[in-house]
Parts: sequence; C-alpha cells; structure tokens
Amino acid sequence: MSMNMQEITPLSLCIVTQDLIDGKRFQQNFCDNVILRNRDVSLETKLIPIKRELNSVTYQGKYLDGHKLAIISNVDKIIGLVTRYSEIDMNLVQSIIYNGKIIINKVLNADSFDKITELESVFKSKITLPVYDLYIRHSKKLKM
Repeated sequence: MSMNMQEITPLSLCIVTQDLIDGKRFQQNFCDNVILRNRDVSLETKLIPIKRELNSVTYQGKYLDGHKLAIISNVDKIIGLVTRYSEIDMNLVQSIIYNGKIIINKVLNADSFDKITELESVFKSKITLPVYDLYIRHSKKLKM
C-alpha cells in the first residue's frame, strides 16, 4: 500500500512538534549539523552567536516567543487534521482536540524552554501516540 503526504501529515506534525517541545535538546542541538559537521563558514559566523544566545539564560527569552508560536501553530494544525479520523474513533479524536487545547494554553503560559520541555511526556501520551493509533487503524482500514 502506498501512502500520500495527506495521510502522513498529522503523524509527521506530531513527531516534529514533539521534537520542538523538547526545548533543552532544541537549544543544545540548534544547527549542529551546519556548525559542527558541515563546517559551512558563511553560515557558521551567523549561527554561532544565535546558538550562544539561545543557550544563555540572559538572552534566550528573545527566541522563546517564536519557539512557542511554532509549537502552537503545529498543535493547531494537528487539531484540525485529526478530525479526518472521526469515523474511526470519535472519542479519541475529541480527546486529542481537548488535550491539544490544554497544551496550547500551557505553552502560551510557559516562561522558559524548561517549562515547555515539561510538556514532552504529556504531548507524547495525549497527542502523538493517539494520533499514531488512529493513523495505524486508518491505514489498516485502507488495506481492506
């Protein structure tokens, strides 16, 4: 069975968002591929100061709001896309929507990357794994 982008988008958004929610890993690994592995000098000179600020308690706040907005935007998209699975399990879809709104509220109120990181296990258990379950059930239904 082949898959198209439309079918994997909700699950893909969950995986990317879960990675963003791990704020510590985001801060520590920011652009490591370009800075450490590929050694692109033209980008390195611009990215190293950003990475330093991102990991500095004094300056990281200027990046926090944009980071929060990216997470909130992704969760909003997940909430919108997960409705396509309503015929599979309406209660689970409603639970994902409900928990997604709670997570959006908590991200809005987060005052640090650490506060966002605290949401990782909740996001995984309440959003990513249920979306994965719906995706698998949907895929099995398509095979029939």
